[in-house]
Amino acid sequence: MRIFIFSAVLAAVFTQAAYSYDAPYGENLFLLGFPGLISNAASTSGSGLYDSGPYSININPALTAPLQRVSADIGGTMLMRENKTGFSFLLGMLFPSRWGVWTILAQSALIEPPFSPAGNMYSGRFGWSRDITEKLYAGASVFAGVTTNYGEGYAAGLDLGFVYRMGNMGFLKDARFSAVFANIGQTFSNNIYSNLPGAFAPKCGFAAVLFENKGFAAGFSVDASFPTLKNAVLNAGMEFSLMKKVTVSIGWDANLRELLDGVGIHNPFIGFGFKWTADTGASEIMMSQGWEKTDVDVSALWQQINNDIHIFSAGVSAQFGSVDRDPPVIKLGDAET
Repeated sequence: MRIFIFSAVLAAVFTQAAYSYDAPYGENLFLLGFPGLISNAASTSGSGLYDSGPYSININPALTAPLQRVSADIGGTMLMRENKTGFSFLLGMLFPSRWGVWTILAQSALIEPPFSPAGNMYSGRFGWSRDITEKLYAGASVFAGVTTNYGEGYAAGLDLGFVYRMGNMGFLKDARFSAVFANIGQTFSNNIYSNLPGAFAPKCGFAAVLFENKGFAAGFSVDASFPTLKNAVLNAGMEFSLMKKVTVSIGWDANLRELLDGVGIHNPFIGFGFKWTADTGASEIMMSQGWEKTDVDVSALWQQINNDIHIFSAGVSAQFGSVDRDPPVIKLGDAET
């Protein structure tokens, strides 16, 4: 806790330098498009109960390291204010291999003022991750994009991320520390703004499970990021799981630069998820890949920011195939036979 307080104070000092105005959700531009990016509380440690998928490389490219199945994400977000709307979309695929986990994302944001001055943004991201040890994950991703409206601009850069799973710490289970060096390179600029989201944004986070049994689990996460070392964005979230089928997430974020500019504080978000296993082995293609079963996760999110902007997001994730959790049964027979 002391390190987060110290970091917030240090960032407050940095904000006294000249800094371009950060429109609502400007620093979170890459979080739009899929509900998990927000409902996981932008957690670089994988949220309270460690949830990750292709979308996760927008937060921390190391989060996908333990995934062992081909996965796909598709989602969309709508921002509403009176009679104005904005949209964002995301499509991602993940492919595990013996050399690591590979992920590719395509994202767009069609957002006009007063939501964010991004205009039309189109970007792609390619990521790699690997478990270095049983406890340490590492990952990297490269991104590039262009904008239209308010002047044409581009972005290109690199993210580096790490996750360290400590295990149990006292009453906390699966405690995790994380660090990310995000947006190393050129971020979006046009005639209205520059450096959106903030270039070179160090992030750190911690998450752990508070309680877990066969029917119920609860966990929390806290994160801090420092875009361009001139701002501080704090995120905190709680995640609850019922029978490993239903997930409820609540959380809150605060942008120091926005608060100092009088933009106002964001209201908490609330997210829901429902998981089930679908029978997808009807076709020869699915059977040939061993994808007779597919785990499907449908999620949705709502948040109100600045008291007049509403964010609605929905998405579907699929993990093809099934995880074999039954250990092999070895029977000792008669040696002579």
